[in-house]
Amino acid sequence: MIKSVENNLRELSHTVGSISDELYIKKSKYLFGSSIGQHVRHILEIYDVLLAGYSSGKFSFENRKRSRILEENVKEMLYTIERLVAEINKKDREMICVLHDHLNNEQELKTTYFRELLYCFEHGIHHQALIKVALKEFEWKNIPENFGVAPSTVKFRLACAR
Repeated sequence: MIKSVENNLRELSHTVGSISDELYIKKSKYLFGSSIGQHVRHILEIYDVLLAGYSSGKFSFENRKRSRILEENVKEMLYTIERLVAEINKKDREMICVLHDHLNNEQELKTTYFRELLYCFEHGIHHQALIKVALKEFEWKNIPENFGVAPSTVKFRLACAR
């Protein structure tokens, strides 16, 4: 799974890394006014939260930085992806995910690093599909066919093509 995550992050870097900062921050009418950069920031910050909580064994996806520079600067995105790829390969371990309900009551859920890494991976693919919509809207031509497509869907499509 770790190799799949690393490959997916590299694909994100390769696909989005060559666009201009102007295109990166451009608002998409099909994504309700959000930008490619905002979706990339969201993907990467989810990974950051998990990695930041690894040593203590406790994290909350609700506590993200929401870094403006990450959502506005392609070079910052590329740097962040390389850092995440360098840090992601860790042993599985038990962790606690902290959640808050609508009344701000705290709840702690037992989970594992690998389970949450899988969540980050699948959640990222969902956002990559949205990024793909924006790239197509902006008539960007260099989009890999399977960008934003879950590995299980790719396998299914290959099986159907045979």
